[in-house]
Amino acid sequence: MTITDAPAAARPSLRDRLRSDTREAHEALDASFADMFGDAEGARYRRFLRMNHLAHEAIEPILSGSPLDWTGRDAPDAGRLAAVRRDAEAIGLPPEPAPGFPIENPDLPEALGIAYVLEGSRLGAKFMLRALKREGAGSGDPWPTAYLEASSDARPFAHLIERMDAEPMNEGMVRRAVSAADETFRFFQRLAEDSATRTIRV
Repeated sequence: MTITDAPAAARPSLRDRLRSDTREAHEALDASFADMFGDAEGARYRRFLRMNHLAHEAIEPILSGSPLDWTGRDAPDAGRLAAVRRDAEAIGLPPEPAPGFPIENPDLPEALGIAYVLEGSRLGAKFMLRALKREGAGSGDPWPTAYLEASSDARPFAHLIERMDAEPMNEGMVRRAVSAADETFRFFQRLAEDSATRTIRV
């Protein structure tokens, strides 16, 4: 029985499958930035910004050319890439070319999986922004927060979920979406690990 064959009430949503089937990769990424604001020197925050900067540079063009219509009806509010670029410059990160993303020409299920990871990061952004303002950013200048502020609106993620719910999916399509999301989480993880091996100073 496929996901489209099962009774609607018994059928897990694509979001449910993405959440459950990528939990391990998602939790590993979250653990990379545990206690980020306890670092008075801001090294973890700079790694966080570098990871997101390179990820958006790599992924947004891929989604723009995908069947998801990232630049049209399905596009999120503009500004996250521009915001993380501003933060990266403000905190002293050197310019870098975008890394290659492993899925170059995603179909619609793959694009939905990729966007689930990219847009799902909004869900924690408001919490992170509040924590940063509450706990402070060390004894020096305040850390730049344009990216967290631009990411704090969860409505684009809600729109993405509506788009997922409107798309009929068989089991093969669901698996492609899950595989793409898992690969996207691991892409972020590789960027995080690479950033951790570098000395990034203001």
